[in-house]
Amino acid sequence: MNTKTIRWLYHELPQWVADGILTPDAAERLRAQYGPLNPVRPARLAMIVLGIFGAVLIGAGIILVLAHNWEDLSRPVRTGLSFLPLVLAQGLAAWVRLKRSQSQAWCEGASALLFLMIGASISLVAQTYNISGDLPQFLLTWALLGLPLLYLFDALVPALFYLWGITVWAGYLRFEHGENAGYWALVLVMLPQLVRWVHAGRYHIRPTLLLWALCTSISIAAGMTLSPDLPGLWILLYTGLFALMFLAGECWFRDSDGFWSRPLRHVGAAGILILSLMLTYESPWHAIELHGYGRYGSYESILSCQSLPGITISSFMLLAAVTLLVMSLRRKTPLALLFGVAPILAVIGHGLASYSTEGLTAAALFNLYLLVAGLWMLISGLRGGKQGQMNVGLLAVAGLMIARFFDSDLSFLVRGLVFIALGVAFLLANLLLLRRKGIRHEQT
Repeated sequence: MNTKTIRWLYHELPQWVADGILTPDAAERLRAQYGPLNPVRPARLAMIVLGIFGAVLIGAGIILVLAHNWEDLSRPVRTGLSFLPLVLAQGLAAWVRLKRSQSQAWCEGASALLFLMIGASISLVAQTYNISGDLPQFLLTWALLGLPLLYLFDALVPALFYLWGITVWAGYLRFEHGENAGYWALVLVMLPQLVRWVHAGRYHIRPTLLLWALCTSISIAAGMTLSPDLPGLWILLYTGLFALMFLAGECWFRDSDGFWSRPLRHVGAAGILILSLMLTYESPWHAIELHGYGRYGSYESILSCQSLPGITISSFMLLAAVTLLVMSLRRKTPLALLFGVAPILAVIGHGLASYSTEGLTAAALFNLYLLVAGLWMLISGLRGGKQGQMNVGLLAVAGLMIARFFDSDLSFLVRGLVFIALGVAFLLANLLLLRRKGIRHEQT
């Protein structure tokens, strides 16, 4: 039972006892069965946010103060000032660790300040002594030095800074070297803390925010870990990744009704629908020329050591997604089948495009898939009173129709009429659903 339902139950129990529906002992047994609720304390959350914001402002202020007349100072003075913010931040962090370790606001603020001062000291020392280096090397060093703060202070902000650092690092290396599979190893080292937070309370604010950040980071950086010598492999990687996110959310985070408490489900679903819309065009399939390989060379060049990490990662995503799909089918959840089948269709489409340079068949396959998925979500959402699901289905069908209309040579008049029809469909569907909800509310 999710938190929202339990809260409703606890609210109704006193009235049920007063009306004689339940005995006091039965009500107490129900409370013992589901346990106490963890109330949201806005004041505590505000303290945490203000502490983090204050630490960031202090860090930025220290950097600006040091920048004032920096070039006029001697090298020894600049060296001392370069380490001074780091030493002060370490002193504050040590005090928090010893005296305020139970305060999440203090831990978040102190760890955020120390993380920022690590980067500031590295850059100031490098600038003072003209140490050669580049931005990716600086970002990686900064992220790795700040990573222990995540475990030492049990804090969220260092994890967010760390994810930002390795994502930008992976992006820069992508443009310089073509691929960067080391990103996945850097993600793995922070997963133990995420697992611990999820085990302690999977719908609490820290694991929820970290999952949102992790989903965003992986969605951006996953394609950067692939070698450019592997045509079309990004299709298999991303369909497997987004399906894995959605199915993991359905398996382990399905008890919450809130939008923000289910990042895996929502990012995975959005990723699959957007990617499917992209794959309804022929152009993404044109590069796949495994039959004869065209400009990409021989089997030996594609299956080189440089390409093996991307092949391994993509294969893992596909196998993990299929495994979770089989597990979800036992629960008889239609949405799991609807989104979990996407990587299987991607494999089929990849195989079909391998024997054709046009990609028409593979594109037609995803046109059919997106149409079926959109209509199913639209109809089931309308029947079940799920407005969000219904609107997502409408958006999927509308996106497909708009994409195909722009592919055709129809006049602006016809296109305008289609847009009007889609808008009317959105309004009528939502009005019908709201009317049904109103009738049900009156009947109860």
